Amino acid sequence: MYPIVICEDSSIQLRQLTHIVKDYVMFHDAEFELALSTTTPHDCLTYLKQAKPENGIYLLDIDLNADIDGIELAEKIRAVDVQAKLIFITTHDEMAPITLKRQLEVLGFISKDQPVEKIRAEIIDNLALAQQRSLAAATTRQQNFAFTVGSRIFNLNIQEILLITPADIPHRLKCYAQAGEYEFYGKLSALEKQYQQLFRCSKSALINVDNVIEYDVKTKLIYFGDGLSCKCSMTKVKALKKRLKVNGIVGEQ
Repeated sequence: MYPIVICEDSSIQLRQLTHIVKDYVMFHDAEFELALSTTTPHDCLTYLKQAKPENGIYLLDIDLNADIDGIELAEKIRAVDVQAKLIFITTHDEMAPITLKRQLEVLGFISKDQPVEKIRAEIIDNLALAQQRSLAAATTRQQNFAFTVGSRIFNLNIQEILLITPADIPHRLKCYAQAGEYEFYGKLSALEKQYQQLFRCSKSALINVDNVIEYDVKTKLIYFGDGLSCKCSMTKVKALKKRLKVNGIVGEQ
């Protein structure tokens, strides 16, 4: 869910922008929500402090007739929501170079000096682009599997992971990867939520289905090669078969 925040000091223009965004959210309510619509930047700062949003989309006027302008507000937003998508809706196109100097990584500038339908179209295009870039960034992050062993930080490609199980030492996990074996502190449940590419085949095993080379339907054993295997629980068999079918691997019936 991507929270959308609008900050525009003109109440008339704010109503117009809010109406446009609400219409869009109505048909995309599974992806977006209008979290805040306000005429004052201080409401935005309060929202940032209380909600601590992530991957928010911020539609900001530059001239807010307040003690901080839209560019300063954008800096404060970026400090809290590092993946924020910033969109300026303004008559001050000449301020664009300043946003570059401030390294704000602005997604877009929308001019107020154009017909409302043109503004609507540009807002919709920017919202779609914001979602697209957020999804791309999330996918890139998920492709890496990071963990710490002592003072060393490892960052493996998720495709290198074969199997993760509890280690002999309490609260530690054992990771079998193509490059070797690793032990680190963690919980399978947390990794399952963080890395959606990995599949929980039992209470004690998290696997990368892409690296399964064989599945025995009778014994419920999953093979990865080099003698490495684990068992699939009865409750997970159907889901595992579905994943394996996608990869072209289905055990003997």
